[in-house]
Amino acid sequence: MKLKFAALVLLIPSLAIASDLKQGENLITQFGPEFSDYANYQPFTMNEHETYFKIWKSVERGFSDHYAINVGKIEKTTKTLNAFKASQDEPAKRTCISHTTSSAERTMVNGYDAISWKSTCELDKLTITSIEMAIMGNDHFYHLRKLWKFPVTDEKLSEWQDLLGHTNVCDTTKSQHACPAK
Repeated sequence: MKLKFAALVLLIPSLAIASDLKQGENLITQFGPEFSDYANYQPFTMNEHETYFKIWKSVERGFSDHYAINVGKIEKTTKTLNAFKASQDEPAKRTCISHTTSSAERTMVNGYDAISWKSTCELDKLTITSIEMAIMGNDHFYHLRKLWKFPVTDEKLSEWQDLLGHTNVCDTTKSQHACPAK
């Protein structure tokens, strides 16, 4: 049962980013060469079934230390941000010996509704910590997750929370969600 959760954590939809602005809605992240850990990660990208995934796994620790972005069409399960968070928390509630999750912190990202939260799962000697953000765009749903399967320092957690806090969604065709000037 506990191994199922570890496998499930890797399979829960996680996606990627847009580095160059395209026509329409775009996700902009600050995760790049300027970020302190960027050189320690190897990117993987997948684009299929109207879903775009980008996962950066640790060169040293593999998927035990990864950052994932998931961009997809708005589905039934993503009709509300709270329903999405509940869908992420439910498997952990069933499988973790101890599972804690913060309340969803509601915010606006360039006029789009968004939430962020932190979760911790204890499995025997394994601690899984994640910080997540979900943004409800007009055209797409965006889910960002940083996950560690080992104890993580408050300093590192804070650095990643700050990175997620600078995520932006913009639309080149709508002034109420304007993209930054290049």
